[in-house]
Amino acid sequence: MNKKLYSLMALGTFLFAVACSDNDSPISGSTSVPNMGNNLNVPQSPVLCSVIGVTDSLEALEKGCIWSPEMWGPTTGYRVRTGYDNGTNTSGIWTVSTYPENANIIIEWPGNATTEYDSMALADVIDKCGGSLCGKVLFKGKNSIPENEYHPNSSRDVYFDFYLAGKDASGKFESVDARDMEGICVSYLGNIIELQLIPDDSIAALMGPNYYNYPLPSLYKRDYSKVEERCFSWGYQPSLDDVHAHLKGFRFVLSENYGEVDKEQEFKIIGISRYKTPRVSSNNLRPERTDCEPVSVANSFCECEFSDDMLNNIRTASIWHSYSLLVHELDDDEEASLSDSAKSCLGNTFVRLHNFSLDMFDKPCDNPLPKDIMCSDGTTSLSIELVEIWEEFQNKLLSQSIDANAIADSLFNHCLSL
Repeated sequence: MNKKLYSLMALGTFLFAVACSDNDSPISGSTSVPNMGNNLNVPQSPVLCSVIGVTDSLEALEKGCIWSPEMWGPTTGYRVRTGYDNGTNTSGIWTVSTYPENANIIIEWPGNATTEYDSMALADVIDKCGGSLCGKVLFKGKNSIPENEYHPNSSRDVYFDFYLAGKDASGKFESVDARDMEGICVSYLGNIIELQLIPDDSIAALMGPNYYNYPLPSLYKRDYSKVEERCFSWGYQPSLDDVHAHLKGFRFVLSENYGEVDKEQEFKIIGISRYKTPRVSSNNLRPERTDCEPVSVANSFCECEFSDDMLNNIRTASIWHSYSLLVHELDDDEEASLSDSAKSCLGNTFVRLHNFSLDMFDKPCDNPLPKDIMCSDGTTSLSIELVEIWEEFQNKLLSQSIDANAIADSLFNHCLSL
């Protein structure tokens, strides 16, 4: 097989593996939702809204849909519906802080805001942001601060935190077993660079000074007018299972280094959802292996993972990989001799091609299909549905006959000629 096409198919397999998730675990957790101004503490069995097609919050309440995957959104009030409140009614409250504490950062809110740990502290802001958390952050530069407070090459962060269980009687934040969430989906606007997991203190001490984070792609895209939605499955980082099982909360991070002049960044946190999707029915299972007596669904997949968009992602990813190798092969003397137009072209092309990664973490679909089927003898078999769709997808990859190296060479040489 042509080596370039083989590399392309290998990359396709990687993207497919990233997108797939295990959706077989049952729903668990408390059905009690902390008070947010609505009477939601109704002791009913949890029901996934996406299964019954409920979108309006009042209709969801009437139908007993109190375990909605939507934890935070324009209709959910002033705090996040975590579903893990410890009984103190202190979960899901937004807190905002800076690191370091005195980092010459000014947060400009569109409404009144206080620093109290209270669900109403940012209520006016959320109202004025249409149900989201939004504002501007001013990172002061060297020209606006005393010289002894200027720390070149040092990072300054703004943290937007919420905690899943809330505080205990002593005022400390408790952790929860959040593995049943299966992951998290977030929607936002602006250059929020990452989503961090906040583990229990004992887990953090045991694992050392590690960062438990998921990078958010606006760092590359630089299109602050477009709302991004990204999903991250716990299964993507199985090494963090202890963190997911002892999780205190989540943190959105906005960051900027010290510079000569002031820099202003806008932000908007719009939605937070559990990664969980409906379970796949175990009826009429079709294993690929003829000797497999099907029992249940071990893993599932979504048809959209084999869409034309995914095909284009694989194509762009292959070109980006080849192009990035060419850019990184430039030595210092070669780079210094380039014109400003050539340098700008190289950078802009790199960013444009890098957008393939923005679609690698897709939101789970409402109608997944069986991927791996559990057999009665304890083994697993691929499903007929997966095999048929995958074979068709492979044929599309082959029929494209994409020469990623040639396209990358053309883009690279075009920039060098400017």
